Amino acid sequence: MNELDSILSTLDAEPEAARDAVLTTVVHVKGSAYRRPGARMLILPDGRRLGSISGGCLEGDACRKAWWFTEGGKPSVRIYDTSSDSDAVWEFGLGCNGMVHVLFERVNDSGVTESLRFLADARAERRGVVVATVIAETGGAKIATGARLLVDRTGVQGGALAGTSIEAAVVEHARECLLRQKSFLAHLSNGEGMPADVFVEWIGPPQELVIFGAGHDAQPVVRYAKEFGWHVTVADGRANYATRARFPEADHVVVLHREHPLQGIRISRDTAVVMMTHNYPQDSILLGHILPAKPRYLGMLGPGSRTVSLLEEVGLPTAGIDIHAPVGLDLGSDAPVSIALAIVAEIQAVLHGRQGGLLKHRRGAIHDAAIESGEANEILNQNLETPVCELT
Repeated sequence: MNELDSILSTLDAEPEAARDAVLTTVVHVKGSAYRRPGARMLILPDGRRLGSISGGCLEGDACRKAWWFTEGGKPSVRIYDTSSDSDAVWEFGLGCNGMVHVLFERVNDSGVTESLRFLADARAERRGVVVATVIAETGGAKIATGARLLVDRTGVQGGALAGTSIEAAVVEHARECLLRQKSFLAHLSNGEGMPADVFVEWIGPPQELVIFGAGHDAQPVVRYAKEFGWHVTVADGRANYATRARFPEADHVVVLHREHPLQGIRISRDTAVVMMTHNYPQDSILLGHILPAKPRYLGMLGPGSRTVSLLEEVGLPTAGIDIHAPVGLDLGSDAPVSIALAIVAEIQAVLHGRQGGLLKHRRGAIHDAAIESGEANEILNQNLETPVCELT
């Protein structure tokens, strides 16, 4: 379960315990940082915390000061500067050479509650949505730090920014975000209603993974995939293998229908598919139905020659399908758990446009720079960069 799903499920299961909780969100990063914009951590009054906003160096300070930063129920953005060479920074385990902008909010705030409910519904329905949040402003009716606009592909669904002077400008940025499926910081100017900085966040649906084959080697693939928060379907023609008891963590377990192999299974252009049936004739039949759906990723267990033979036998076009045969990264895997790691790691790399090589051989930054749109306002820059949090 990823951190957003973990936070949402905890808030749903423990409404009383979470009543006075503080939600922290990374809303912008300059330079190097362990987590990227959109990283979240929920701090509960009993001391528990879910998620993270760094590799562990900021969490302690954030937890100690969370209720102070949100005193009176007002959201606030604080900046942790980890680029200093001072002994104090290194003493606290920092030195990542970046600036991390963190939004602190009380969960019981009506705007936060609305946005979390919006996200919970979107996750349940597997829809991608955009949450646009003001993280700096110069003042204005209905516009304040933490004010949001909630948008999906059908339009505005709520948020305090609806009906304000910047709604139209934020909607345009939200549409761009929906199209690009990339989060960014939008700098609004006077011509767009008023100067403001808005974190426009793309929150995609859970990645869909369909595994054909319910053997013992599929079980660790499911476990790893669920750690990423993916939506996992396991399908097999053997009813005694495709059972909930064998795959308790899977979201969907299907017994394949002989005449209609994909009945009850959803495969779209965003789906990753892994074939591990160990059954050549069955794979041939399945591929005849899978290839027309054009999944984003198709991994085939077994030697590459086997897949070449299968594709020739099926005789359907494969253009636009990223086929990996044999499936998985070259990790020296020879046991089910290590093969599963290689498979899930490869899918993760492909989804993010990476090669899956050693980071020490990577040229340039590990993470892509946080995206900014528009020209930054000097007043807003000062407001954001002056009150750097002292780690004391």
